[in-house]
Amino acid sequence: MARAWHLAGRPSDRLGLLGVCAHRVRSAAARRQAQELRSSDRTHRGVTLRDHQRRMMKMTSALFDDVAVGALHLKNRLVHVATVGNYGREGLPTEELIAYYARRAKGGVGLIITEGVSVHPSSQPNPSVVRAYDPAAWPGLARLASAVHAHGVPIFLQLWHVGRQQLWGPVGSPWGVSAAPDALSGVVPHIMSIAQIVELENAFIDSAVVAKEAGFDGVEIHGAHGYLVTQFLSPWSNTRTDDYGGSPEGRMRFLRNILKGIRDACGTDFVLGLKLSGSEFVDGGLIPADTREIIAELESHALVDVVGISQGNFSLSLERHVPDMHFPPAPFADAIAEARPPHAKTPIIAIGRIMDRQTAEELVSNGVADLIGMARALISDPDLPARWRAGDDAHVRNCISCNICWGIIHTGKRMLCIHNPEVGAEGSWEPAQRTDTPRTIHVVGGGPAGMEAAWVAASRGHRVRLWEAAGEIGGQLRYLSAMPGLGEFGGILAYQKARLAEYGVDVCCGHAVTHDDVTEWTQQDDAVAVLATGSLAQAPPRVLAELDPLVPDDQRWFALGAGDGEAIVFDEDGSYYAYGPVDRLLGLGYRVSVATSRTDVGMNLDYLSRIGLQRRLRESGARVYTGMQPGSVTAEHLYVRDVYSGESIRLPRPLLTVWAGPRVANDTLARAFGRDGRLLGLIGDAVSPRKILSAIHEGQLLGRAL
Repeated sequence: MARAWHLAGRPSDRLGLLGVCAHRVRSAAARRQAQELRSSDRTHRGVTLRDHQRRMMKMTSALFDDVAVGALHLKNRLVHVATVGNYGREGLPTEELIAYYARRAKGGVGLIITEGVSVHPSSQPNPSVVRAYDPAAWPGLARLASAVHAHGVPIFLQLWHVGRQQLWGPVGSPWGVSAAPDALSGVVPHIMSIAQIVELENAFIDSAVVAKEAGFDGVEIHGAHGYLVTQFLSPWSNTRTDDYGGSPEGRMRFLRNILKGIRDACGTDFVLGLKLSGSEFVDGGLIPADTREIIAELESHALVDVVGISQGNFSLSLERHVPDMHFPPAPFADAIAEARPPHAKTPIIAIGRIMDRQTAEELVSNGVADLIGMARALISDPDLPARWRAGDDAHVRNCISCNICWGIIHTGKRMLCIHNPEVGAEGSWEPAQRTDTPRTIHVVGGGPAGMEAAWVAASRGHRVRLWEAAGEIGGQLRYLSAMPGLGEFGGILAYQKARLAEYGVDVCCGHAVTHDDVTEWTQQDDAVAVLATGSLAQAPPRVLAELDPLVPDDQRWFALGAGDGEAIVFDEDGSYYAYGPVDRLLGLGYRVSVATSRTDVGMNLDYLSRIGLQRRLRESGARVYTGMQPGSVTAEHLYVRDVYSGESIRLPRPLLTVWAGPRVANDTLARAFGRDGRLLGLIGDAVSPRKILSAIHEGQLLGRAL
């Protein structure tokens, strides 16, 4: 419930700070007015207009129709599609893995498809991948199926063999279809003999039997993204001349034998799913017309009950596999529609950056898909299905497609989410509890850490005021969301602003809090302070001083207009703090150069987004200089120096220079207090500059602990 602040007689009045609160997100008077408007809201047959709109949304949405998939009837069209979470351990399911899927089932999704499990010892991409062939894993798989069924949701086990694509396999020789090396790691696989192919066919079939006996409702064969099944299907990767290569029939033989074997072993009530790439986006690879023929052929023999269509493979088309925020919503809807046989009865799952209700409903109403595949959206908010069903879209923690989740798992760590601190801790996570001892809490710093701490603390009953030195709250989120292709960061900011207003946090902008301010606030018996003062851009090196370089959070960015001249961005950060400006300058018409002392650009971005960055840089004509740092400046030229050889390269003197260096903690206020007990927390970049994920997680946890 919102709380009005009673400022008369407070120390803040004596400090003359009342005026700055004119910039509050929501003042006490505004909150009272909103409450009056809600209570006198227009009604429709005794129901408030907002409630009526929600009910109409629920009644008219086809997303919540019952859908038949094989022998199953799903309660809605929303499907949690497979994505690796790295919650397994030494090939076994863990309680963390089980809790992750149980939480998604609790949120109301119609079907869960697990992350891929290994079907054979020749496929072990990392120790976190569960081994369906290992009897030690079977009890855990049974507990997983039972935990999901407890919420009335069916579950499929995805069966997976990575083939030649074992990027993280330190030893052993991966099995492959042909001699062509893996496009990313360069590893050349062992070419399987016919006997080994048959061995793997049986491994898939045996793993499906394991799934059925463990209580799963079906399996999905992973035939997308360039893994082993795709390596057989695609003429790009299959150059065999025996019965498993050559013609489309030969290339389909491996998959057909697997599906027929599972159907014979498990019966028609056990649902058979398949995941395919609509297009591999490589020369000579599968295109939608090929995928359409594969689906039609399998359906004609009753060998598949549902097909998910994704895109790309493990090559330079990998960015299409998990499209980031630079892509529009459902960017490959046309490829999915083209890959769907015109008269097929097999339900199709659309996969690929489907994050909002409107996009999902259009895919269904336009006949592109029968089911909506989501992974990242349900990582970010497992309650999304329930919220959509209730018409409560405003409370959804929308996925912003930043791909931090994907980037983390591909460093071998457990999956986390920038927007949802619960991810990975579902087994122990509880709703924030109301406090029995409400306090007055001053949060200093209106960036992602401070906003999260403020609204969470207020939701528990504390009286919270959030202070921000700038004219607006948002911090890093505000800067990043203003850059081309990064507007989705504004989704987190909008969510946090909405929660601040909902829980009655007073937001005061335009005042830089001082040591004296905090000292006077905390003289009150119940008042404490939390410092979330963020980080500052590192000062550029002196050699660039006469170029008056911009830094990433310089306010001049918001007024920068079109240009026609040379610009250079020095990237010593490796993240979007450098490449947001690059895209901005390119869009404004500058001729852009990028220089970094590191071996490649975007080194702190996830691998998928780095591929997209490389593509944009090349398509735009930007010049890239790796292993280079600032050298010297003359009236007409800028020299950059090779960090390895010491040699210099002469460039035109730029009209505009950007320095994106490592950030430094804005901890002056924190150091002034030392270990003062009146400071209940130091969070976010004020501790040390890190990712927004760390800021939001720390803000959430502190808000719960206050």
